[in-house]
Amino acid sequence: MEEGNFAETPLHKAAAAGNTEVALEILSLMPSLGGKLNSGGWSPLHLAIKGAHRNTAMLMARFDKMLVRVKGKKGMTPLMLCAARSGKEEEEEEHGKHNEERRLLAQLLLACPESVSDRNNKNQTVVHVALENRGCKTVCMLVDWLKRRNQITSVLSVKDIDGNTALHAAALYGCQGGAKKLAGLVKVNRLNSEGNTALDLAKNQDIIYNLERKGAKRGRDIYRHTKADYVLDKATFPEAISRAYYYLTVQLTLEMRNTILVVATLIVAATYQGVFSPPGGLYPAPDPQIPNKTQVSSHLPFMGRRLLVTPEDKHLAGQMVMEKAKYRYFMPSNTFAFALSIVIVIFVVPGTPVFLILHICLVFMSMSYLLALDAISYYTGISNMIFYMSVYAIGGAFIVKLLYYPVKALLVDEDWWLRGISVKFDNFIGTKGNFYTISLKMKKQHMLLRLN
Repeated sequence: MEEGNFAETPLHKAAAAGNTEVALEILSLMPSLGGKLNSGGWSPLHLAIKGAHRNTAMLMARFDKMLVRVKGKKGMTPLMLCAARSGKEEEEEEHGKHNEERRLLAQLLLACPESVSDRNNKNQTVVHVALENRGCKTVCMLVDWLKRRNQITSVLSVKDIDGNTALHAAALYGCQGGAKKLAGLVKVNRLNSEGNTALDLAKNQDIIYNLERKGAKRGRDIYRHTKADYVLDKATFPEAISRAYYYLTVQLTLEMRNTILVVATLIVAATYQGVFSPPGGLYPAPDPQIPNKTQVSSHLPFMGRRLLVTPEDKHLAGQMVMEKAKYRYFMPSNTFAFALSIVIVIFVVPGTPVFLILHICLVFMSMSYLLALDAISYYTGISNMIFYMSVYAIGGAFIVKLLYYPVKALLVDEDWWLRGISVKFDNFIGTKGNFYTISLKMKKQHMLLRLN
């Protein structure tokens, strides 16, 4: 049985008959039989679902989650078969019967979450299959599942062999609820193999209204620029932004990030201490018991002893003792090292919500450093120059890091915490015009750099 590609095993018979105890016993003794297909092209789990033996199917999936991903006839997985059956039973549900197939579908998703990304021989996902079988409520459930799992782009952007995405299928088969949900989550102006958008395929007026409200256009209004056309065009300046983004993010490995952060953190700590405890110390507040004299606290060369100076040499309390000649070399070097290290940390730290808070903390820490520097400095010209140059460097780095998010939304189609920016940008920016053309070329530049 194990040697043949197709075999009618006892596990097939037990699953088809709904004999749960025998099926689980055979699975425990010979787990490899769970992935075998019979002469009809179905696995035991397929047969349990086709026979409406839901308890058997659920327990088999819990026993081995990979059974949910076995591809049978036409590349259909048990999850897809369950979605197809769920759509066919929705008419009965309208007459008061509860859709048990949809409940089983939810249990299969819980048993094997990865199965939602599988595709059949027509490159269709489980969402496509549910739409083909008029399973509108099933589609809504699957879309909610994808939102909870943050797999919107990786599943709903998939095109079948006809180039239709899930939104195309929802418009084609008249699934109002599914089309309404999808229109708010995906790009509505993608073209299929025939150059049609979802709006071109829609016949239902409610679907047409919802698509137009989200910025959908007809295929004839879409600016078409293929990858081959892009390669034939001349390189432009905006593409340099795309290349810079790629080299600053994609090629920065985790090991490189860790190394850079360790070195930059050490420099920040050392330079930060240098302004709060400068060599030579700081002038203390004057002693009111000693008239016309100012006390100076110095660590070198008097080893911490107090030194009295005359009024003409008087300095403000809190200013550094270091000589002006040495200050001109020490403080610019210290401050520039601090500012550049902060800039590096801002760029290298990932752009997630938690790290965005860290970026803000770095900015406030830089402000405290620069204010302290301004307080202890007595050489106004140099201190002002250092202060403003550091402010511009750190503030500019923080602003550039904030611009990283819209640039990523423009260039990258993937699931991330601000994925909605990319969808809204593409849906509302329009499909013609110079800015759209520039953004399209930047995106294709990024795709070209990622080619293996």
